[in-house]
This record gives sequence, structure tokens and C-alpha cells, in this order.
Amino acid sequence: MTVTISRSEQPRPSIVDWSESAPATPSPLRWRLTAYPIAFLAVLAVSFVIVVGSGSGSSTVGGRIGGDFPAFYSAGTLVANGHIDSLYDPVAQASVQSDLLGSERGFLAFAYAPHVALAYAPLSLVGYRLAYVIHTSLMVAALVAALWMMRPMIGIIDRWFALAVAASIGFYPMFIAVGGGQNTAISLLLLVWLWRSLRDGNDLRAGLAVALLVFRPQYALPVLGLLFLGRHLKAVGWAVVGISATWLVDAVLLGPSWFTDWLHSVGPFVSKDADVNGHNAVAVVGFLQSLMGTDSAIAIGLGALGSIAVAGVLAQAWRSRNHGLDHLMAMTAAGLVLLSPHTMFYDAGLIVISLAVLADRPSSRWRLVVVVSGLALLQTASTVLGFSPFAPVVAGIFVMSIPADRNRMNRSDRTLMAAC
Repeated sequence: MTVTISRSEQPRPSIVDWSESAPATPSPLRWRLTAYPIAFLAVLAVSFVIVVGSGSGSSTVGGRIGGDFPAFYSAGTLVANGHIDSLYDPVAQASVQSDLLGSERGFLAFAYAPHVALAYAPLSLVGYRLAYVIHTSLMVAALVAALWMMRPMIGIIDRWFALAVAASIGFYPMFIAVGGGQNTAISLLLLVWLWRSLRDGNDLRAGLAVALLVFRPQYALPVLGLLFLGRHLKAVGWAVVGISATWLVDAVLLGPSWFTDWLHSVGPFVSKDADVNGHNAVAVVGFLQSLMGTDSAIAIGLGALGSIAVAGVLAQAWRSRNHGLDHLMAMTAAGLVLLSPHTMFYDAGLIVISLAVLADRPSSRWRLVVVVSGLALLQTASTVLGFSPFAPVVAGIFVMSIPADRNRMNRSDRTLMAAC
């Protein structure tokens, strides 16, 4: 007799909180593991207020504030002022940023699609400092939201949420991304949203997460392909609808030729950034180019082979469906960092997902997080070294995210994967 189980009746994957199988944490230690992270976060918040409130213009006691934020602020300003046609004009960008870079020369290029500039337009309506404070607060909120969304899936985050927040914000790549005006936290939130949506069997939300992630196409397109290989066809369909709508928005903003205009601006930017910022590259191609030279055929060839290998491992994992969803997302987060030809150190904040999954294993706990967080600080020597010492660590995390036993999924995991 064949029994058919509806989607709503299908069992959900069991959530294992490995900490429950360990000896109970003594009350004094439990208090410290909650109070100390909160105190650390409070110190960071006070320090941020003091730094932002000092100096004048874009200069503070800690130097120029904003990191890469002037590129986004200037793009939003061009849109708000009705000059979106000049969005990729170097002269226009440099003109808007003239008072935002302090004593630095040149300008920070905006290399995103037009709809991203539209999203930053509201921030350009307030002063630069206030806009930076709002942006930083939003990135912190996105990071906290991502961790909160992980709570039902990762027992150790659910048990020690304050510690997880402090560890994630203090994780050097994420710390630099949040304070440096970047949007890594948004990418992280959207990946976690995708993860949670697939867990819940919600194809519409999963597709929407991928569609929103298209603001970083180097992440969204590989994820779309992996979902297709994993036979999440409804999620793929909704994602295609969302991506098409985004393309139409960009066409309305900048005309039907917006994609060509965008590519023409991105090409020189990526080439120039590889020369100037190569020591921060953590992707396979970028890392090898920083070692051998940006024009090295060997670096490009080996980098391409390495990227193909990473893509092949991810494709096989999603296609075979022999791994639990948590492990797939851990592999994917680290793999996306390695795949893109232009991935900087702060983008490695995405491996917060990988570290969360690995730390939830009975044999790992928080030791791995402590070690990786310490190794991340080696990035401070990248300017002297000429390459990113953290790039091999990201590759190691990717390898560690691949389960040694391909048949480790419990029965409910298999049921969910089959249902999707």
C-alpha cells in the first residue's frame, strides 16, 4: 500500500542542539558568556559614537570614516538629483565625492546595477555622517536578523545568541564590512533567508531571496544554478520572475542599454581594483593573481581550474542531494567567496554561515570559531605581504564544510529533500 504524505504533513528535520548533550553549563559561566558579549557590544557602540562624533567633514580622530561608503552615497546622490544618466561617469562620481575622501586622491567607483543606486538614494537626502551612521546601523541590524533567523536551525546560536552576535560582529571580515560601508551583511541575510525558506518548504520566499541577492550577481547566479541542480524548480521559477522584474526596473531607470553601460563600467573597475586592492582578494583567481601578477597566464589558468573545482563540488553536492541542507548552505557560503573573480576580504564575512554549521558539530564547538577568528586578524599584514593570508583559510573552511560521510543525513532530512 502506498501512503502519500502532503507537504504540510511531512516531518521537518530534527534540530539538534549539541550543547544539550554536553554537561550543563555552570550558572556563573553561563552568566559570563551572556554578560561579557553584551558588554563588548556596548563598548563597540560607545566607541562608534565617539569616533563618528569627532572631527569634521569625513575626517575623525580615527581617520576618514566610511570606508567604501562614498561610492554608494555618491551613486544615491546622482539618482536623487536626477542625474542617473551620469551614474557610471567617472567625472560625475568624482565630483560628488570631492568632499568625502578627505586628503585621499581619486574616487571610489560605483560598480553595482542602477537599482542598487536607487536603494541608496534616500540616504543621500541627509548629511554624509548621518547617512553613514544609518547605513552602519542597518548593516548591524541585518547581521543580527540573519543570526536570529538561524536560531531554529543552529542550536549553539539559539543557546548563546548574545555570544553569537558579538562573535559575528567581532569577526574581522564582517567587522571591516560593517564599519567600511559595505553590504556583506545584506548578502548574508539573504542567504540565511534562502536557507530558512528551503527548510520551511516556502518556494516563493526562497525565490524572492535569490531575486534580491541579484544585487550581487556573482552570488545570485551560482545560487540559482545550484537550486536548479537541487531540483528546487518552483524556487527557481519565482527567482527568475523576481530577477526579470529587477531587470525591468533597471531598464526604466537607465534605458534598455543599461546592462551594456554597466558592463563597460565594471570591466575597467575590476581590472584597476585587482592592481590596487589585490592584497585583499580571497577568491581563487584573485588570490593567485596577487601572488603571480594580475597578467599572469598561469595565475589565471590555475585560478580558473580552482574555481571550476569549487563549482564542481558544489554542483555535485546539490545535484546528488546526499547532504543535509545545513551542510549544503555551509559549503555554498564558503564556495561563493572562492568562486567570484572579484571577492575581497570583507566578503568573507559570508562564512559566518559555514562557521555556525561547523561550530554546531559535537566535535567542534566554538574552538573552530576562535581559531578562524584569530587567523582572520592576519589580514592586517596583507599590505606588507602583498596577498591575503586569510584566503587559504576560506578554502580550508570550504573543505571542512563537506561532510566526510555522504550518508550522514537523518531520515527527516531525507524526507524534506525529497519533498522539495
